Amino acid sequence: MTVEIEVDRHDDHLVVRWRSGRGAGSARFDHLPGTVPEWIGSADDLLDGATRRDEGQVLETLTAWAADAGVVIGVWQDDAGVEILR
Repeated sequence: MTVEIEVDRHDDHLVVRWRSGRGAGSARFDHLPGTVPEWIGSADDLLDGATRRDEGQVLETLTAWAADAGVVIGVWQDDAGVEILR
């Protein structure tokens, strides 16, 4: 199954929505101008509703979108800090 994402981009945040045949979810990524990453959101929020199989695909699909859009996205993970998606 393929994971599809939709990103609504605003000046101060992104709303990322994803879906697959097994689940769906969404998360808000806040804009932090002048920092790396410039957009940061919670992995728990983003991956809520994802199967283990979907988790990697959600992150890969979001990474591809970020590369195409020319933005740097970070995903906050409790106990692990921020993972920059590249």
